[in-house]
Amino acid sequence: MRQIALSQNWLRPVLRLIGNLRCNAWDFIHGVDTCGDIPLVSLDFQSANKTAGLEYQSHHPAIIREALRSLKIRHERYTLIDFGCGKGRVLLVAAEFPFHKIIGLEFAPQLAEIARRNLSRYRLARRKCRNVEAITADATEFELPPETEVLYFYSPFAPETMDKVMDSIERSWEKHPRDLLILFSGVIGVRDRNFGLRSQYERLQRRRYFDVYRHR
Repeated sequence: MRQIALSQNWLRPVLRLIGNLRCNAWDFIHGVDTCGDIPLVSLDFQSANKTAGLEYQSHHPAIIREALRSLKIRHERYTLIDFGCGKGRVLLVAAEFPFHKIIGLEFAPQLAEIARRNLSRYRLARRKCRNVEAITADATEFELPPETEVLYFYSPFAPETMDKVMDSIERSWEKHPRDLLILFSGVIGVRDRNFGLRSQYERLQRRRYFDVYRHR
């Protein structure tokens, strides 16, 4: 039914409107601002990787929860790092799980500041992780902490930037071998082009909206 609906051009604006209303309702309930599509070129900041960055889009909470529940881990033993956290919706939903720590990386200062504001305002009675922060940092230059980690990606970078980030992850693992899990959400072709093509990573799951990988 969804495919039939999407094939009708006149329905697309209606579906987009419904999606926007649901997104804004979630923000209103939780007292935050995570909605909207924001092209990075519209933001006033300087970075060598700015032109290769993709626009900010909010991620559906149900997909985030499904991905984090699928891990079958003791969350308190892992740090979750969201690459390209934008306004921080993944950080907010991930706080429902008892991670040891949650870190969001965002190189656009304006988006990182919104994420920090959202973390301070978030209304959630069942919050299980309080150790959450959003860092203004370029993911290609960020050095991973030597901890067991879940690395979360919502198709955040163009291929050339993603390659640099993956090389940085590999260097970190070679220096500090440990359990590394990857949650990559996006279209299948993008998933396959990244961790799916690297022999160091074993794909543990393939779901409709995301893959789960583990460093071998």
